[in-house]
Amino acid sequence: MKYLLMTVLLLSFNAESAKMYKWVDENGKVHYSDRVPPDQVKHARQELSAQGVVKEEVDRALTPEERAARAAEIKQQKELEEQKRLEVERLEAERKQLLRSYSSADQIKRLKSERINALQRNIQMAEENLVIQQKNEQDLMRRAADKERSGEVVSDNFLNQMQQVKDQIEYQKQFIIDKTAEIETTKTKYDHELAKYLEYTEGHGQSDS
Repeated sequence: MKYLLMTVLLLSFNAESAKMYKWVDENGKVHYSDRVPPDQVKHARQELSAQGVVKEEVDRALTPEERAARAAEIKQQKELEEQKRLEVERLEAERKQLLRSYSSADQIKRLKSERINALQRNIQMAEENLVIQQKNEQDLMRRAADKERSGEVVSDNFLNQMQQVKDQIEYQKQFIIDKTAEIETTKTKYDHELAKYLEYTEGHGQSDS
């Protein structure tokens, strides 16, 4: 009976222009019609040709929760795509900057060596100055002790001088710590840039616009 009804309905429409829809409502009832009532568009449906062949399928309407989940998924996907795009741009900018900054891998190695040597010289000078300041501190402390033993008052100027020497000692100690850390940072920086430079140039040539 169902197939007979479908056949009759299909034959009643022009084969070239007619549209026929098939859907199942919430009660499980199958419907055939040339239009879908507004209260039925929420159901999945099929558009049939005049010969009863499925031309197009439309999924059921999403629930508010499903729409929210779909929107969140689309938003997340767009954000990921944007992150990927920005990362590609960042890497390209990094590549161009690196190839503009260095003419060869040997130049990177040379600059690394020069910078580390300069830092090591700074550390050596600070260590020498630290020894001098520590001797000055010992001398000032000895003189202050002599003054106290002889009953002489240690002047404010003398105490200020001692404090300045102490401050200079702490400064030199911190300077050595900072420059030692900078050596490691410098090694990491140039090693990273060397690796990137080789990655960008090996097998791709070294020219860049």
